[in-house]
Amino acid sequence: MAVSATHHIVHVTIRIDVASLHRDIDLSLPTSSSLYELIPEIARFVELPQLHRPWEFTNVAGIPLDGHAPLYQLKMRNGATAVMRPQEQAAPPVIRDAAHSLSAAAASARDVRGLHIGATLLGLLCIAAVAGTVGGVAFGAGLAAAAALVLSLAARSSAVYVAFLCAAPFAVGAWVAGPPATWDGSSDTAIGMLAAAITAVACVVIGAMLRLCGAAVTTFAAVCALLLAAASLGAWLPQHHAGAAVVVLLGLLLVMLTPHIATAAAGLKVPRIPTAGEEFDRSDVYQHDVDTRSLTALTVSAAIACAVTTCCLPALYGIATMDAALGWRVALAGCMAGALLIHAVRHHYPTPRIALTALALGALGAVVLATVYESSPHPAFLVAAGCIAIVCATAVIWSRRVPDLEPTTVVWFERAEAAAIIAVIPLAVHLTGLFDLIRGL
Repeated sequence: MAVSATHHIVHVTIRIDVASLHRDIDLSLPTSSSLYELIPEIARFVELPQLHRPWEFTNVAGIPLDGHAPLYQLKMRNGATAVMRPQEQAAPPVIRDAAHSLSAAAASARDVRGLHIGATLLGLLCIAAVAGTVGGVAFGAGLAAAAALVLSLAARSSAVYVAFLCAAPFAVGAWVAGPPATWDGSSDTAIGMLAAAITAVACVVIGAMLRLCGAAVTTFAAVCALLLAAASLGAWLPQHHAGAAVVVLLGLLLVMLTPHIATAAAGLKVPRIPTAGEEFDRSDVYQHDVDTRSLTALTVSAAIACAVTTCCLPALYGIATMDAALGWRVALAGCMAGALLIHAVRHHYPTPRIALTALALGALGAVVLATVYESSPHPAFLVAAGCIAIVCATAVIWSRRVPDLEPTTVVWFERAEAAAIIAVIPLAVHLTGLFDLIRGL
């Protein structure tokens, strides 16, 4: 009799969810009643707010329940939970034709800025071309540089000042070196390159004083000027294209010193804790703008990587085509690739990773170029060049299947990278002819 007496009763939890009212009510309900019939009874237990929308019932997952059907048809069991909340009107679908769809897509498009700068750069190039036709290359570049300086100061435009930063060193270098017909050896071009490097540094200093050069432009121009000056010094070394080897060696050293240069330029300091027995005032003062300095350090690091790549790629081409033994050229380019490839792939930030990867791939390309540039290369060099070509061409297939390296494997790669870095130094010095110069003393 007890079972039959409770057969038509179900114990349900009604969860009320409306505005700031959130209540749970445990009720024993007859299975022949519907949920909508229970609303007046629920209102007697809970002070329901006055609403202009009808109530609806859902399960805890949000699926609507039929409020007019008896509970036994809803198959509600003991302990079930029903959520009671105001009915929400679903937004009607918006039917658009092709014109309205295109208009809606155009409204979400981003605004493109800086197109006027492109027009200004085109005008500067046209000024250089027209003036160069009349008065020579140096005159055209100088006139374009003067116009770019005036426009950048008038508009306070950093982008236009970059154009001045490119045109002014080129104009000074071309004027110092003179026309190509009057060149008497490589010293003329070397002096012109040195003058261009000095001019670039002066322009960077002026731009920093005028606040027209940010950290990225300043670092990029300074590193390029340093590498250009180093390349000019190679003209007084015995080996032809010795400046290319000097640039490659200095570029690798700059990559190795990038963390120190970036942190020093940004003014970042590692907090120093006083040791036992020292006074607490020996500790460093906390830097309140450490986040800004960190962003500056990252910008400087990316600019160094881009500048080294910009200068070292032409230098690798010069090494591949220089008048030296094929083995030395291939060894230098291969060691340069080995010194940078793993470091570039493992780099955390995207800009240095892209720049250094491009430089490492350029070094691999220099190995192949040096081999095919040789009139009669040894078959071993041809096999090595073919292997590099196949591995690089199929990288799109095998790169995604390479698993994460184990720590022990990474250690071996780091040892190989260190060996490649060590090997670059004597190889580059040998290709400059410095060893032959010392031997001849």
